[in-house]
Amino acid sequence: MRTWTALLALTVLLSPAVGAQKIAKIPTRPRLDPGADTNDARSYYQYGVRMLDDKPDESVRAFYWAGRIDPSSGEVLYAMRAAGLMAMSHDALIDYLDYSAKKRKPEFLALDSLLYRAYTINPFLYRSLDQTLTRRILEAEIRNENPGVDGAELNLFILRVLQDARQTAWQSYAHAQFPEALEQYAKQLTMLEKTKTKRNRREHEDDASEIHAERSRIFYLIGNMDSALTEMSAAIAGLSERDTKETVILYESKAMYDQSLGMIHEKARHPDLAREAYAHALEEDLAYYAAHSRMASLQLAQGDTVNAIAEMELAVQLQPNDPVLLYSYATTLIRAGRDGDAATQLEKSVAADSFYAQPHMLLARMADVEQYTDAAVKEYQLFLALAARTDPQVPLAKQRLAALTATVAAAPASAPAAAKP
Repeated sequence: MRTWTALLALTVLLSPAVGAQKIAKIPTRPRLDPGADTNDARSYYQYGVRMLDDKPDESVRAFYWAGRIDPSSGEVLYAMRAAGLMAMSHDALIDYLDYSAKKRKPEFLALDSLLYRAYTINPFLYRSLDQTLTRRILEAEIRNENPGVDGAELNLFILRVLQDARQTAWQSYAHAQFPEALEQYAKQLTMLEKTKTKRNRREHEDDASEIHAERSRIFYLIGNMDSALTEMSAAIAGLSERDTKETVILYESKAMYDQSLGMIHEKARHPDLAREAYAHALEEDLAYYAAHSRMASLQLAQGDTVNAIAEMELAVQLQPNDPVLLYSYATTLIRAGRDGDAATQLEKSVAADSFYAQPHMLLARMADVEQYTDAAVKEYQLFLALAARTDPQVPLAKQRLAALTATVAAAPASAPAAAKP
């Protein structure tokens, strides 16, 4: 599984594009430790993290399966990209890192899209694998510039690079030393301001914008919403225009920053300001489905099911085979009393990812309420076959399945039809 073609195939399989699962062969599941829950995405994620340094190709498979079991996780998509880069050959990685190429290779864009999609799911995800990945990238870049470098010289080069002020702040972040990272990023902002001139103003503003965004993400992670809001607002204000392709590669777009701002406002219980931020995101990029989805959740919280459904319809049109989005659309339709339409969306969600357990539980509950016993039994069984042991809905599913099975067993058998004379 170490070839680049195989890695690309796995990347395509994780794409929410229609029919993506039919393009490449589904990889076998990695063998987990005895007793591990093979229905729990965390089991595969943790295994992938352990394999990342020595067997990154094995990590790719593990993260792939984590993503199939839990397609709602941005962290898994981020990890999938990291493992893909770790598994690259030296030449392929150097080629990938060359963002100056006029036309980026499709396989590189596919990996870029994993990070972009990870951030649309959760723009505040903690990049826990950055330390391992960055060292791999530094090694490749140093060896590319110094082909004959030995191990000791390589480590010295890496140490010098990591002593840079920006790298020092990042290292603190990578070690979850958030107060230190915030302080070091603040020093970096001061340094940028001192060295800014008319000629390098745009470059400095872009750098400052990214630092403000990093500080915002850290403040969000530690629960300081006021500072997170201040920093993200500064990031948006200082962000210069960028090429659309670069936006996908670097995940630093105005639309994504506006989404981040909206989520901060949501966390701070400012629904009107959150709605305004999502509207700005859509002004920047009409195809930014995550803003429609977030807007729908706000409308639903206010009891406005009509506009919530309208927003979810737009999101699904833009991302028609995303199992989590289809599931969310179904829950919105149920709130509006449109159970039949909800069931249709749940079936689409199942078709998009046959290992995603949650749609089956909702289909089971709907059939149970309507007393469609056979359908309810079938869906409860499917849910239990796919759900993690720690899923909080497992006890209820087992209870209802036992009750329905007992009811069916106790029901009198139908009398045979009378024979015709």
